[in-house]
Amino acid sequence: MIKRLKMKHPQLSPVVKNLLYCFLFVGLAGCSFVNSVVMRTAAFKPGNFVVWTADLRSDYQKNSYHFILRSPMNSVSGICFLKKKDNEWRGTLINEMGAKIFDFIVTDTKCELFDVISVMNKPYITKTVASDLHFLFNVDNPNAPFQKRLNRYEQHEMKVVNYRQKQISVKSDSILLINRSHKLFYGLNKILEIEPDKTNM
Repeated sequence: MIKRLKMKHPQLSPVVKNLLYCFLFVGLAGCSFVNSVVMRTAAFKPGNFVVWTADLRSDYQKNSYHFILRSPMNSVSGICFLKKKDNEWRGTLINEMGAKIFDFIVTDTKCELFDVISVMNKPYITKTVASDLHFLFNVDNPNAPFQKRLNRYEQHEMKVVNYRQKQISVKSDSILLINRSHKLFYGLNKILEIEPDKTNM
């Protein structure tokens, strides 16, 4: 059982409070991502772009990314491996110490987490993270249930997608997902070349 971390931040949701507690065990890390919501300006242009270009994600080879998952107080980082198998995206998150955080499988309709590290294995944590990852990796999927409710635009060489309280922003080889409801930030930076790993996917 995970004990809740007592904090003097009543505005934080239970998910954030427990993630903050988890990060103390998983590991802390710095972050180069801009962790603020992109506000639409007069320079915006409506777009019909794809987020996951061929440069950012291959359908045929294993993809590797530096990742960071940040809460208002702490963060965890490492490497994310992602590969497409049939109509699913399968991934693994490994922290900087080489320990697996969790595996995940993303389909058209949902994302499921597996082998979640014990300190994060709470239903309201896994449900939130799974929902965020489903949106992130399916944002270009025409069969995703949220597809018709997305708002896409471009400004200042940045691509932005809004959906309810979530926002994806893309610039160069970096992708940032912000969950405004729980104040969570997910950052991915594509690793162009990496030595073969022993991750089973």
